[in-house]
This record gives sequence, structure tokens and C-alpha cells, in this order.
Amino acid sequence: MAARREFRILGMTPGEIWRGFVSTTTGKIALAFFSIMVAFSIYALVALPPNFGNLWNTPSYWQANPKYAPPAWINFFTGDAYAPQMAVRDFNFTAGSSGGVGYAVIQFAVDDSYAHPWRNLYVIVRSPAVYNASTVAYLTVERPDGRTVQLGPVSVNSQFVALGLSPQIISQVNSFYQSNFGVQNAVPAGSSAIPYLFYTARGGDLVPLKGTYRFTITMYSFSGSTVLNRKDLGIVLEGEVYGLMGTDFLGHDLWLGLLAGFPIDLAVGILTAAIVVTLAILIGIVAAFYGGLVDEVLTRITDFFILLPAFPLLIVFSVLFQWSIWDAIVFLAAVSWGGSARVIRAMVMQIKSSQFIESALAAGAGRGWILRNHILPMVMPYTLYLFVVNVPGGILTLSAINFFNLAGAELPTWGNILAYADEFGALTSGYWWWVVPPGLLITFVAVTFIFVAMGLEPVVNPRLRHA
Repeated sequence: MAARREFRILGMTPGEIWRGFVSTTTGKIALAFFSIMVAFSIYALVALPPNFGNLWNTPSYWQANPKYAPPAWINFFTGDAYAPQMAVRDFNFTAGSSGGVGYAVIQFAVDDSYAHPWRNLYVIVRSPAVYNASTVAYLTVERPDGRTVQLGPVSVNSQFVALGLSPQIISQVNSFYQSNFGVQNAVPAGSSAIPYLFYTARGGDLVPLKGTYRFTITMYSFSGSTVLNRKDLGIVLEGEVYGLMGTDFLGHDLWLGLLAGFPIDLAVGILTAAIVVTLAILIGIVAAFYGGLVDEVLTRITDFFILLPAFPLLIVFSVLFQWSIWDAIVFLAAVSWGGSARVIRAMVMQIKSSQFIESALAAGAGRGWILRNHILPMVMPYTLYLFVVNVPGGILTLSAINFFNLAGAELPTWGNILAYADEFGALTSGYWWWVVPPGLLITFVAVTFIFVAMGLEPVVNPRLRHA
């Protein structure tokens, strides 16, 4: 019984290629980096909702988040100076109706130990039957200094009610400081009144008043006997800092945006590289293997695509045809294979002139057999190398397109995040958390595949392997 023939590429089995790749320090680093990318991509696909792209472009979804807020972990370096975003879930709730008026009472306490207190207080009403009706809210705050602030009424006429921006509440907070401390116009024009609930006056200056604050929000609905339900209401204290990566101009959670960018950018790079390599193999092998007129025509076509200004054309067509990111990927790959095809053609021409190919032809071997058993095994290592080096190119090109708000600007890609950061002057305004992380991630992906390419060099170059 004949022994089963092992599949080999340049005399190496796939197992030997893998062991050679991971035996080097560069290969180990590349494997670790690539594993991180894949892990984050899988986590993003599992953790984020399927319609996250639509949510990213829905400003009301992020309305309760602070704008331009740095990451919460900066408190480790500032001694807890900034109040973090807080969704109040532990609160007492009572509700009912009387005389055709529905009511709800929400009570909760917060401990304030921050030099910069919360920016605003949001009442979130999830039921349109409530916020479209004649509903009002009153706010009572018991301060650590024993004073009580009575605020309201405020009309609850939308899903997000920012109590601190109500002219009624701003006026009442100013009156509180006037009557208790003799301070006039404590709340600056255009500012929220909520932070000033957490201050006191000393020597005419406002200073933080730390301690426990007890809030009571009472809501009345005058639409028949509507009873307000706990599940229909939410309370959010808008923080000075937010999450792992902060927020942007709309309050987007940048951590979620960066996370969503992993599978998108990885898919962009892999799909671009796959199309480029497929076209390069097809054109390069056919041109070299068949020669003659076929080679001449395909070589001229290859030269044309090499000279084609791909990036400027991509910008022009993206503007003219309003391309999606996937349209841009297909176009980019379809015009970027020329250089790779020329190299593969040269390799096949050299292999075809080898003595063992001539011997195989003399022995009666067909073209298909030679292509399958001799040409492809010798070309495959280099095509794998081409695939790896084309991935970061695709990602960087599409990131540049996104930076111009073209082709996929509706998706939370890293290039898109950087585009808005540039538009709103994030770097010059000191919003480093909006610029540095996406820039580092783009660099990380490029470096990862550069390491992979370096780790594959011994496979691609037999001289290095034998050395």
C-alpha cells in the first residue's frame, strides 16, 4: 500500500511552517498582537448590539452622556477630583393616583467628594404616554450643611429632561444663594444649575461642599389617572469624566466606538488583501505560464493599473457616487494588484525555466499537473506574505478616506473618529483621549501585520530558513 503523500510548500509541511513562524521572537509577538485583535473583534461582535452603527448616528441615544469628557481613570492621577457619570439605580420609588392625578416619588442619596461635581441631572422618561402628557417635576435637595433647596416645577415634555438647564431652576438656585449667602447670580449665564447645588459660599467665593446629598424628585401627571411606573423612569447624574475612553462632541462613548472599530477595520484589511492577492495570483500566473500574446496583453494591463492613481480616484468616486465602505474596498483592491501581479509573474517565469519543469514536460506532465504540483506550492509562501503586507495598507487607506468623511463615514471606524476629532479641534483643545487612542490602534494594526510579515520571511525566503 502506497504511503499517503504529505502536502508540502517549498519542502515544508504546514506544521513545519507554523513551528518555524512561532519559534522566532518576532513570530511570537505577531501571534500575540494578532490574537489580541481577534479577541477584541469577537468581543465587539458579541457585546455590541447588531444595530450599533445606527445607534452611533442617533444623537438622542447619547444625550445623557457628558460632552468632551475625559476618561474616568484620570481620577487616579487627580485624587478623585472629577465626578464620574452615574446612572442612579438604587432609589426608593412610590407611585399612585389621586383625584385624577398620577404621581411618583423618587428618593436617592449621593456622596459628593469631588472638587468638580456633576454637570447636570437628567430625568429619563421612557414612556411617550408620560412625557407627551401634562407632566411636571419638582426637585428637593437636602444638603450636608442642613439647608434644603426646593426647585420646580419643570415641565416633563420630552424623553430627556435636563433639570439643570431649566430657567425656572436656574432662577431658584440663584435665589437660594442670594438669600442664604448674599451671592448674586451664582449660576453663570448659559450654565447648568446642578453643579451649584454642590457648592457653598465662603468669603464670597463658591467652594465645593462635600458630603451626602439627599434628592427627592416628585412627578405629577395630569393626564387622567396615569400611574407612573418605575421601569418607565431613569435618573442620570451627568459626570465630569466618563468610562474607559471618555466622550466626544455628541457624548459618544469612545470606548464603544473604538471597540466597534476592531471588527470593521480587521474586515476591511482582510477583505482588501484577499481581493488583491487573488487578482495578483490569477493575472501573474496566467501571464507567465501561457506567455505569448496572453502575457503581452496582461502585462500591459498590469502596467496600466500600476500607474493608476488609486487614492485620488478613490476620493473622487467616493464623492461622486456616495460609496459605502464596502464599495471603496472593492475599488481599492481592484486597482491595487498590479505590483503584486508583476512580482508573481517574475517568480513564475523563473520557476517555469527550471530544469525540473522541463523534465516534467518531457515526461509528459500536463500544464495543469505542473501548475498544481510545482508552480503553486512555490508561489504560495510569497502570496501569503503579500496577503499579510496588504492588510495594513487597506486599513490605512480606508482610515484616510474616513478621515475625509467619505466611504463609511457613517460607521464608527477609527478613521471616522479621528475625522470628527480634527473637525472639532480636539487636539488643539486638549481632548487628547479623542485623538491618541484611535491613532494608536491604527498604528497597532499596522505594526501587527508588519511583525507577521517579518515572521514569515524565513518561509518566503529559503536562504534565511536554511541559514
